[in-house]
Formats: sequence, structure tokens, C-alpha cells
Amino acid sequence: MKSSAFRALLSMLGHHKGALTAAVVLSLIGSALGLAQPMVINRLISTVGEGPIAHLAWILVVLLVVSSVLGALQSYLLTVTAETAVKATRHDLIGRLLRLPIPVYDRHRTGDLVTRLGSDTTIIRAAFTGGLVSAIGGLATMIGAIVLMALVDVFMLVLVLAVVAVTLLAVIGSSTLIQRYTKRAQKAVGDLGAGMDRALVAVRTIRASGAQDKVEADLRADADNAWLQGVRIARVAALIFPAAGLAMQGSFLLVLGIGGARVAAGTITVADLVTFVLYLFMVSMPLGSIFGAITTIRQAMGAIERIQQVMDEAPESTDGVAARPAHSVRFDDVSFAYETAEDEEPVPVLENVTVDIPASRKTAIVGPSGSGKSTMLALIERFYDPTSGRLFLGDQDMADLTRASVREIVGYVEQEAAVLAGTVRDNLLLATPNATDEQCWWALDQVNLRERMEEADGLDTELGDRGLTLSGGQRQRLALARMLLMDSPILLLDEPTSAVDSQNEQLILDAIDASATDRTLVVVAHRLSTVTDADQIIVLDDGRVAGVGTHEELMQSSPLYRDLASRQLLA
Repeated sequence: MKSSAFRALLSMLGHHKGALTAAVVLSLIGSALGLAQPMVINRLISTVGEGPIAHLAWILVVLLVVSSVLGALQSYLLTVTAETAVKATRHDLIGRLLRLPIPVYDRHRTGDLVTRLGSDTTIIRAAFTGGLVSAIGGLATMIGAIVLMALVDVFMLVLVLAVVAVTLLAVIGSSTLIQRYTKRAQKAVGDLGAGMDRALVAVRTIRASGAQDKVEADLRADADNAWLQGVRIARVAALIFPAAGLAMQGSFLLVLGIGGARVAAGTITVADLVTFVLYLFMVSMPLGSIFGAITTIRQAMGAIERIQQVMDEAPESTDGVAARPAHSVRFDDVSFAYETAEDEEPVPVLENVTVDIPASRKTAIVGPSGSGKSTMLALIERFYDPTSGRLFLGDQDMADLTRASVREIVGYVEQEAAVLAGTVRDNLLLATPNATDEQCWWALDQVNLRERMEEADGLDTELGDRGLTLSGGQRQRLALARMLLMDSPILLLDEPTSAVDSQNEQLILDAIDASATDRTLVVVAHRLSTVTDADQIIVLDDGRVAGVGTHEELMQSSPLYRDLASRQLLA
């Protein structure tokens, strides 16, 4: 994974090779101008008292100014390139996160995936602004300074290089820990984000249960873990970054001591010693940049590993042929098990289900909790594929069809109706962006929401995060209105009246029945009133079909259905 992360980083840098090449050129020119400055200073010291020095002073000023301007241009270019690289990475990650197979979402927590899009991608920025390009410029300055130092005094240069080499080896060895700890730290931050997201979604339940202290303790533990990983990074960094200063100070003391003795012995001049010291600084300062670049790149590789884990997941398959218009569905010996963690056995949910859902009829699916009702709808919607057996849309095997074409035919309202932050119009136009305001009002009228929205700001009514300004029943009805606009020939409803009162339940049932003309309606229900008029009722028990028929037929033939009906199907 480490080599894969490094290749991914190089590929990312390669996508911006034009800008990075320009930055490298600016860096090299700046390095050359910087290397010329000690030579000019050497001439200044040697010429004092022997001739005019004004022209040398002006040359030194020009070198300083031009070098600063080039440094500013390089910094701007790298920062813009870094932001562009982060944007491109986020675009790719957004596309992949929205198109992952549903089982992948089952295995990962939402907050952790969001962290990869946020803080993980941000770390990559430093690989550009303080990474390879800075290291290349610093390396060029170091090499140039070392060559010029050799021209001044080879003996002192050898001593300096010995100190630098020992320090560099220690830094490279320690930097591997940075990558490891960065990956752990980002995971810990992801866990914290996932926990906080879960707590905020359920904050009313937490308050009502008096569970603030317990949830707070759990989140504090996640925060403590993130802190611990951050401290480990800081501990290693605290050893790495002072290494540059230690190398610089040790080299400086060596040069002053030995250089002073060589000046006293007449081996070198004072001007040569000053020039050597200036070049020593030119070696030491880039050395700090190189050490920092090593650490920065290691951190970026740790973040890239986490991003690659998502990017390596294959997106939901788009293979297949377009589905022909159809109104019926057939399960042929279908079994299904949910995937869990890699080291755990799949959890079986459906077993050998064979059943027909006829065209233009209302089919209800009932059964005890956990019997597989919602899973049947998820399979029809192709959120999952059967573990074994086949599923047919009309006379077409769904395995041969593209998911997109299946979902154009099959509309779906999930049990916990999703309402997006934004306006009523934003939510209604999610699946049908070309619907008119008149059509939107018709859909709201069908689910008895028109008056509620007219009292607010109409279709521009803001709904808040997750639709918090609506009641549970209103959120469910809004999702139903969105589905009605889709005008799909097959409609799947997962407990559409679970969160509404009896008055609104009847209005929704009337709307469903009215919209079901010439359509196939499949309803997972837990209320008797929702299923009694169904043309067909499928009874599930522990993942198996325990009965099929009308309400009257099942009351006679199915003990389980009679038991559910006696309890109003509240199972």
C-alpha cells in the first residue's frame, strides 16, 4: 500500500507537471541567484579599502530583490496548483462516493467517508506547497553551495557533510513513522466525525433518554484517541525538525572553530571564511526544507492511502442493456445475504423466495420484523443483487439490465423518508428536474401538504437540515410527493404510512390508489388498513414465503397472517 500511495502521489503531481515544472525553474533560478550572493559579498570584503564598491552593493541589492520576487511567484504558483490538485481529488472522490455499491456504505460509517473528502484531501495540499518542489529547489541550492564550498575549503566541507549525512539518515528512518501515524490519526478523526454525526442525527432521542453523559463519554474517547495519534505525530516531528537545527548548529560551531584556526594559520582569508559560513547557511536552510518535505510527503501518503481505499472500491456497475417498459416483477428461487465485515460470515435474509408480483395490481408484503420485507424492495430497486436465484422485470432478467434503466421504471420511497436540506422545490425536483410548479403543487395536493406549504413560503419554503422543520409524517408525505412526480410504472413503498395519523393515512392511501391506475404498486406495510384492499398479499417469515393470497384467503389459510392481523400487523 505504501508504494501504491507513493505512485498515486506521483500521478497526482504528474497531472500538474506544467505548473510544477515552472515552479521548479523558478526555484532553480532563485537558487542560482542565492548562490551568487556570497560571491559578491566575498568581493565586497576583499575590495573594501582598495577601490569603489558601490557597483557591488547594487548588484547584491538586485540579486536580493529578484530572488525575493521569484520566491513569491513560486509560492503563488505552488499554492494555486495545490488547490487545483485538491479540487480535482475531491471531484474524483465525490463521484466515487456517490456511486459506490450499496454494500460498501453498509461496511463504512458515513462520518469516516466524509472525513476522507475533507481533512484527508486537505493534507495533500502540503505535498505541493511544502513537498517535492521545495525539496528540489532546496537540493539544487545545497548542491551548488557544496560545490562552491569545495572551492573555498575541502577539509571543512568534509566535516560539514559528515554531520549532515548522519542527521539525514536519522530523519529518513524516523519519517516512516509519520506516514503510519498520519493514517491512524485520520482514521481516528473519521471515527470521531462518524460518532458526532450519529449523535446529532439522534440528538432528540439522546435527550429524551437522558443519555447525554454516555454519548459524551463515547465521543470524548474518540476525541482522546485522535489526540493520542496527533501526539504521536508531534513526538516524531519533534525529533525530526530539530535535527535540521542540530545539524546547522553543529556544522556552524565546527566551521567557526576550525575555520578560525585556519585563518590564524593563514591557510584561508577572512573573506573566504565569511563566504564559507554563508554557503553553510545555504546548505542548512534547504536541509530544513528537505527534512520538512520528507515529513510532509509521508503525511500526504498516509492520507492518500485512505483516499485510495475508497477509490479502489469499484463503483456500482453500469453494465447491461436498457430495460424495456415493464409492469411486473418475478422472484425465481431468490436467496440473499447481507455482506458484513470481511472476516465475518454474510447474514442471510431471504431464502428460496419464489413469487410473482403481477402487473397493474397492488401487492402488499407483510411479516414479522426482520423477515426480509424491505430487502425484497431493495432487490427490486437493484440496490443489491441476489446471492442466488434470479429476479425478473417483466420477462427480462434484471442481472442483464443496467441499474439506471431499472430505476427509471421502478420508483421507490424508503421507510425513513429522506428530505434534503433546501427548499420544497429542491426536494420535489430531485428526480424530475423539469417538473413545472403546477405539477409540484399537484403532487403536494395529493399528499395533503399543499395547505402547509402555502402557509409558509410555498415551493420556496426552507426545510432545514434533514427536513427538521417538518414532522415525521410530513417528511414521509413529501417523499411520497416526490415519487408521484416520477410517474414510474412500478412503485415501491416501504411502510408509507408508518409516521402519519389515521386522517392523513387515509389521504395518503387515497393518493396512492389514485396514482396506482395502470401501475404496479408494491407496499411493505405494518398496518392492517394498508393491506386489506391489496390484490395480493405476500407473507414473509424468517426470509421465506409463508403465504400468498388476498386478505380473506390468508385469514383462512395462514396462521401467521391471522396473528399479524389480530395485532393490526404491528410486528
